Amino acid sequence: MTQSKQENNGCLRIIVPVFLTIIGFAVIRNFIDINYLLALIIAFLGAIFLSYKLLGRSSVSSVLKTLLAIGLVVVLLFVAKTFLQFIFDIPETKIVNLADENVERETHILNEDSVYLYTSNRVWKDYYGRNYAGPLSVRDSDFQRLRYSQNDFNPLDHLSYWGQLYDLMDKQNISSLDLVMETFDKIHAEKKLNQMEFAEMVVSCIQDIPYAFVFEEACMPAEYYESSIAKALEICPECCIGNIKYGVQNPVSFIQNLKGDCDTRTVILYAILKYYNYDVAILNSNHYLHSILGLNIPAAGDFKIYNGKKYIVWETTADGYSAGQLPYNMKNLSHWNVVLTSK
Repeated sequence: MTQSKQENNGCLRIIVPVFLTIIGFAVIRNFIDINYLLALIIAFLGAIFLSYKLLGRSSVSSVLKTLLAIGLVVVLLFVAKTFLQFIFDIPETKIVNLADENVERETHILNEDSVYLYTSNRVWKDYYGRNYAGPLSVRDSDFQRLRYSQNDFNPLDHLSYWGQLYDLMDKQNISSLDLVMETFDKIHAEKKLNQMEFAEMVVSCIQDIPYAFVFEEACMPAEYYESSIAKALEICPECCIGNIKYGVQNPVSFIQNLKGDCDTRTVILYAILKYYNYDVAILNSNHYLHSILGLNIPAAGDFKIYNGKKYIVWETTADGYSAGQLPYNMKNLSHWNVVLTSK
């Protein structure tokens, strides 16, 4: 009887710390923006301390066995996660023939004046299969006025010039996106969307637009680029726009031609969601060479803490990624930096 009790206690000295480590890791990651390894180390040390309080002093061998068990759990979870993402969660950047995304230059009567509009009649679905449709339009006069506006941009300092550039584009373009806002307002009223549903409708609309590269230099034939870019341009040679200062299109120009890369999309989404009074951020990564959106809104998933606020991150180039869901090869939040916030 005594030996059986000792064996059970021995099992508990491994099971309890493993369980506490998993719980602690989940709590730390949910409330503190630190990397996975540091969160795991803190959770493990806390679990050992709590186990000592609950079960008494553990032998060195018990601690080593616990560490080994946690290592096995981490490896199994990583393998399972990678497998599931490979099977079920691989939305890809949409590279298709841009001829399917028609933008027409048409004459319209606005406020009793005849004006030229660039209009695309968009049809898309959100992450739950809900259908949306509506025109995205900008005036030709606004496009002509703003198309080279960033050429005169002079950053105040080079440490935060991306945030300064995006902020300038927002302020210069927002009043000229009024026709886009009319479409979103109409959808909002018809569908009676709540705060999160409206944000999902707007972001999924921009996500659904096929990806196009935006280069500072002129576009070249596909074979001149690295393999990932070359492959995309072989599929869609017209999915490129060149000679754009800083390699990012302003929002009005993006609506005019529907050619946009990562920060072209984050800037227009930032401008739109800011207009609707969301607490929104743009995050850039020099490590991943990418730009994503952040939204301070109650939601589950990956997030970045900035100035005491929790910004749920949002991938805007690949169709199908909802709020809080990043591509598995870009999930290290320590590589993401907030460059601009609306509040």
